[in-house]
Amino acid sequence: MIHHASTATNIAAPLGNEAKPGHGFLSLQGLSKRYSEFVAVDAVDLDVNQGEFVSLLGPSGCGKTTTLRMIAGLVQASGGRIVVAGRDLTAIPPFRRDMGLVFQSYALFPHMSVAGNIAFGLEMRGLSRSEISNRVTEAIALVRLEGRENRRPSELSGGQQQRVALARALVIRPSILLLDEPLSNLDAKLRDEMRTEIRDIQRRLGTTAIFVTHDQDEALTMSDRVVVMNHGRIEQTGTPEDLYERPRTPFVASFVGRTNRFSGTALGRSVKLGDTLVHSATEANGPADVMIRPHRITISTGSAAASGGQNTLSGIVRRMTYAGNLLQYDVLAGDLTFQVEEATLGSGRALAPGTTVTLSWSAQDTLVFEAKP
Repeated sequence: MIHHASTATNIAAPLGNEAKPGHGFLSLQGLSKRYSEFVAVDAVDLDVNQGEFVSLLGPSGCGKTTTLRMIAGLVQASGGRIVVAGRDLTAIPPFRRDMGLVFQSYALFPHMSVAGNIAFGLEMRGLSRSEISNRVTEAIALVRLEGRENRRPSELSGGQQQRVALARALVIRPSILLLDEPLSNLDAKLRDEMRTEIRDIQRRLGTTAIFVTHDQDEALTMSDRVVVMNHGRIEQTGTPEDLYERPRTPFVASFVGRTNRFSGTALGRSVKLGDTLVHSATEANGPADVMIRPHRITISTGSAAASGGQNTLSGIVRRMTYAGNLLQYDVLAGDLTFQVEEATLGSGRALAPGTTVTLSWSAQDTLVFEAKP
């Protein structure tokens, strides 16, 4: 495989005493799920350290939710093991796994109050009334729902319902918190707020968390590590920075962040893209997939000369889109069309279609991968 230079090791340091050397607090070992001839999850190996926030990221049908549901015990594994703190839970029923689960649909009981919903799991565990009362009060304060204890779910906003679902999962003090796309039903502003709240609560409590999402922004902003899945397999595991700056496969590079993608031929530290030759920091030869992130490309009306390994191309703006915080351009340079992004600075500067421009970027930002047949 050809990959970007300076690829780093993507294994985080242990965060708890329970994690044995080489094994996480939660360890998935060859975990698989098959439905007849269809393989939904294919021999997944993953170690998660105690107190770590790990996101499973990928497109619909990649196996991330099935993996989460196997961890929870809601889906029976076809093969492999689920081990928590050295204990094999693969055949253990869900109610004995000591896990809290937050569903995408919240799954609140409509006939119960906020306090009743939060208390339900504690009542099923046979705790005393005083202990239940104390824990419910603490959980309500944790998610900032004081004064709403007696309201029904229908009287709450979407964000408040999500807080109730989170409090219900946390009040049992689970060893692992599982979150199945819990923000997908919220509007953009509320999603941003809940990302911060969930992450802050998880850090304060030190709870190990597995978060399923198809939203790259959620995964990158919330996680200690991200697991990118595709077709039931793990493509790459690493910190958000690892995945964004040092993707190991074209799929990871294109799914985690926006990219320009071209097919070409690698010639040492250069790549021929049609009639255009661009420079990279990767030593490679042969058919290659080339990716360049739009925001790493500088667009100007000057004629900057290439220097220090920089790539410089002349082009013409074909389209400009105003996206609030970004100006997005489609630029035709030779026989290649580039997408370019730059921040809006409030100056009103926007290059109109038809403007002749210069594009430049670092050789380090030319990502080169071996082209698969």
